[in-house]
Order: sequence, then C-alpha cells, then structure tokens
Amino acid sequence: MKLTAFSQIIVTIAVTAWVFILPVNAVAVILVLQLALLLYLKHDKMTLAAIGGLAVFTGMMVLLQLLFGSSLEIALTGGLRMLVMTMAFLCMLATTKIQDIAKTLVDRFKLPVEYAFMLTTALRFVPNFLADSTITLDAQSCRGYSNRGGTIKRLLSYVVVIRPLVMRAVAKSETLALSMELKGFGANTYKNMPREELTWVDYVVLLLVVVLSTYPFWKKII
Repeated sequence: MKLTAFSQIIVTIAVTAWVFILPVNAVAVILVLQLALLLYLKHDKMTLAAIGGLAVFTGMMVLLQLLFGSSLEIALTGGLRMLVMTMAFLCMLATTKIQDIAKTLVDRFKLPVEYAFMLTTALRFVPNFLADSTITLDAQSCRGYSNRGGTIKRLLSYVVVIRPLVMRAVAKSETLALSMELKGFGANTYKNMPREELTWVDYVVLLLVVVLSTYPFWKKII
C-alpha cells in the first residue's frame, strides 16, 4: 500500500533529523535504501542525472572541507549526511504527487495556500529546470558549440546556459501567473480535492519514525 503525502512529508523531515542523531552506519543504510527506492521507482535518465549531480556536488563539498583543514572522516561524514538529506526530497518527489503535497500542507500543516503553492511549484520546477538545461546544451551543440574537454572547461560551459535558462524560466513563470489568474487561484483552490485518510501502513511508518527519532533517549535507558 502507498503512503499518504502526510506520511511522506513526516518521513522526509525525520530523515533530515536522523542524519544528526543516528550513527554513521545507520545513515549509510538509509542512503542505500534511498538509492534502491529511487532506482526501483524511476530509473530514467533524469533520475540518474539527478543522482549523479548530487554525488558530484557532495564530492565537491567533501573536497572543500579537506582543503579547509577538516579530517577525512569528518569530511566524509558531512558529505554523507548532506547526500542523505537531499536524497530524501528526491524520494518524496518520486513517490508523491505535487498536488497531494500541497493539499496536505494546507489541510494538515495549516500552511497558507499561497506558501504551499509556492513551495510545491519550486519543487515542480526542479526537474523542468534540469530538462531545460539538457535541451539548451543540445541546441548549442547543434549550432557548433562544444562543451567537451576537461572538468574546468565543462564547468565553464554551463555559464553559457544560464541566460537562456533564465529567459525560459521567466517565460514559464509569466504563463503560470496568467493561468493562475484565469483559474481563480485563491483560498478555495485545494478544498475540492479529497482528503487522504491514514491507513495502517501510515501508522506503522509513523511509529517507526517516532522510535528512530527518540534513539538518543532510549539508547541511554538500554
């Protein structure tokens, strides 16, 4: 049975806390489970590109910590924690619809409609932004621009992509604003959507979240 959006949000928030309270071995196990879940649900090129991008960014953060004098163990632990936190949001987006997240934020977390829509729209634009960057690079390659070469050259090549990406993002935002105005976006936007009821699977997952979140307390008792 599928988890509701409420449970997905609670688990995502809990994972961001677990990386600081659970042992490193447990955090590594969570990362393996996240990768297995993502590859099982979505093994397309966009998902693989997102995982690869996060891995590269994590490696850069580890390298920066080493350059500033941190030990190898501390740098790897910090990179692992950051990777697990970001992967938690990827898993939530892969398993939950954006409109369900917005509905849950409004109904159960009592977040104003405008802020819920702004948050979920930002999450929705992440895969679109990655797709637009790929399209822009392909279009420039067709026009004779080459982004091949060393690591530094490939990083600098993405500077050329920034302007068309910004222009596409502005055009999409204007279209979205016009669509919201025509459809009467407001406080009643999510009221017609059915509310998701918690099942026994949700209660089991929420109980597991409570147990893992209180790990430092019951560890002392045991």
